[in-house]
Amino acid sequence: MNLVEIKNVYKSFDSKEVLKNVSFNVLKGEIFVLLGPNGAGKTTTVKILSGVLEPDKGEVYIFGKKMSVLSIDIKRLIGYLPDEPYVYSKLTGREFIEFIVSIYRMPIDIKKYNFFLGQFELKDVINKPIEMYSKGMKQKLLLLSIFIREPELFIFDEPLIGLDPQTISFFKQHIKKLAKEGKTVVLCTHILELAEQLADKIAIIYNGEILFCESQVRLKDKFKNQTLEEIYLSVINKINQNS
Repeated sequence: MNLVEIKNVYKSFDSKEVLKNVSFNVLKGEIFVLLGPNGAGKTTTVKILSGVLEPDKGEVYIFGKKMSVLSIDIKRLIGYLPDEPYVYSKLTGREFIEFIVSIYRMPIDIKKYNFFLGQFELKDVINKPIEMYSKGMKQKLLLLSIFIREPELFIFDEPLIGLDPQTISFFKQHIKKLAKEGKTVVLCTHILELAEQLADKIAIIYNGEILFCESQVRLKDKFKNQTLEEIYLSVINKINQNS
């Protein structure tokens, strides 16, 4: 079952076309990685997927319904972490979490809350104002705010920014666990190692176009078991040579 479908999407800002006929689908329970360099169109794609932006042309379907007609109840099943998230710095970490869960009309699961506090090492700062947090602490708090909700669809845009190795390891383990439980993950990154470790399916986007979209198994079979780094560089270099 396709949980996400993007069909022939175009998007421009002023006179610059940043997405050109972008199409892909994501199955339920799949970890889908959108891989590409900075400025390739990853962030614009997931902003459209999350409903933050509207496409100029094309269609977006989530849970089998057009994004434009999704009800509030359906949108609550989506968890989105942007590349430059905003947090209310005057709130404490706990107040921020309480605010987020209140928006989604759900109680705080204390057991899960304490589990993630421990994993993200936030117990000592959760009752302090967010303005005192480091960038890494803010990122951990935002991940906590999404993980505690357990939406059906997770959308992450460069989620590892500012995180320490221990937290990165937990993030990867937890994403795999969520997928096994039937949750669906869309993750944007330029980190090849992360894509190779997590992805069921990979799409490479470059200059606003999807160069290919395949399962990681088929991709490596197609390219005779090269590493993802070798495949990626080969594809990008070929495009640059032909341009």
